[in-house]
Amino acid sequence: MLFLSESDIKAAINMEETIDALETAFRVHSEGKTKTPVRTHLDLDVVNGIGLFMPSWVEPIKAMGIKTVTVYQDNPQKKLPVIQGTVQLFDGETGTPISIMEASYVTKLRTGASSGVATRQLAPAGASRAAVIGTGAQAYMQLWAVLVAVPGIKEYRIFDIDGDKAEVFKKQVEKDFAGVRFEVASSAAGAVKEAQVITTCTTSKKPVFSYSDLGEEKVHVNAVGAFTPQMQEIDAEVMLKADKLYVDDLEGALVESGDLIIPIEEGKLRKEDITGEIGEVLLESKSGRERGDNLTVYETVGMGSLDVVAARAIYEKALNNNIGTRLSLE
Repeated sequence: MLFLSESDIKAAINMEETIDALETAFRVHSEGKTKTPVRTHLDLDVVNGIGLFMPSWVEPIKAMGIKTVTVYQDNPQKKLPVIQGTVQLFDGETGTPISIMEASYVTKLRTGASSGVATRQLAPAGASRAAVIGTGAQAYMQLWAVLVAVPGIKEYRIFDIDGDKAEVFKKQVEKDFAGVRFEVASSAAGAVKEAQVITTCTTSKKPVFSYSDLGEEKVHVNAVGAFTPQMQEIDAEVMLKADKLYVDDLEGALVESGDLIIPIEEGKLRKEDITGEIGEVLLESKSGRERGDNLTVYETVGMGSLDVVAARAIYEKALNNNIGTRLSLE
């Protein structure tokens, strides 16, 4: 069995390769060729934590795995990461455990790549300006994925309610992504104005910008942060006025995402307003951005098949490049 640390995973695979792998994951998911139950979600109120368990079987690549992640909000006070966990990967033909890998980086990588897949399909042609709201654990991967998906991005606005944190993030991405002008906006509204690709990755329980904040440009929005029914980053009017509203997994999104659940419960949005899954665009059974579409939205809550497909791609790259540590269960 191959053990892969965070540094091993970083050495094994990049964002573009992960986006390519996840395109396959979305296709097979929308074809019904995976067994991926909605993740088990344990609220651990006594320790201000959450336990998440995400199994999946992906038939076309004969891979099975489970990601176990903990989210403990008080950990920074203990000098520990908020998000920790592992991905266990099994050979689908024999059931043999073949790899165990650090889950936090896999999660960030595949979540960024998920937005990258959607952005490839839905971003307006010729997009050159982007914005990211939130500079936490997900932000770097989201920004990276958009730059891979839309190579023409030349200007990126950044906003976080913690201005100092936004400045630190700006310095990091300026170092890593040459040729792009980064700017810290003074407000979320200022960040999204005139942006053509917008990504939200916060833990907010109220919308971080309104429909009226959007400029007159054609716009694509990646909504990433709302993974519980209580979270809501995206204003209901944005959802309602979207020409196309896609999700990663319809069943999971309707159970987990407050961006959808809250406006549906308030009677502002209907389930029928959801265009479909992004995998259906890749299968060409539903259309992506079309001429005349001004606003597209992609809502992602994550699903176990994405973790398994990403983990399998990471494992194969690591195996081929002699990366990782061999372990024996005997």
